[in-house]
Amino acid sequence: MSNSRRKNILIRGVDSDAYEEISSLARNMGVSVGYLVSQAFKTFIALVDIGPQLLGLKKDLPEIISRLVSLEKFKRRVFIRHIGRLELSREDLEKAEGPLFIIGVDELVFDPSVDTKIFEEKVLRIVDCGKVVIHRGLNKLTVLSKTLFVREIVEIV
Repeated sequence: MSNSRRKNILIRGVDSDAYEEISSLARNMGVSVGYLVSQAFKTFIALVDIGPQLLGLKKDLPEIISRLVSLEKFKRRVFIRHIGRLELSREDLEKAEGPLFIIGVDELVFDPSVDTKIFEEKVLRIVDCGKVVIHRGLNKLTVLSKTLFVREIVEIV
């Protein structure tokens, strides 16, 4: 993230125990508290955004029905996080045990074998990625509908 997008913010009402835990975690990871909290904010926003989908429910499923459905029936979610560069093929997506939640990848590339149908089935959300590279056969608007905090989407011929 560029410095122009950073600012000092005072947040009132932060639980002191939670702050101490995040501060300790940041020290152990060798990052600032601000960086770690920003990552937590982005992850939280992404989780709220996909809400019921994370549990395998349709986004527009009425709340009363979603409470009645057994959560044991849903596929496992696959979390991929904090990788420099990742290239995914149709075969990779087909082998995934469940929908992918991709977070913190510097460069994410979908090769030409990935079509819109398999992308919609297997990619749940792409969050906080630097560059996402797609090809002309993959619908850009479909990709955009599953992204949050992505700095650049590049379409190659």
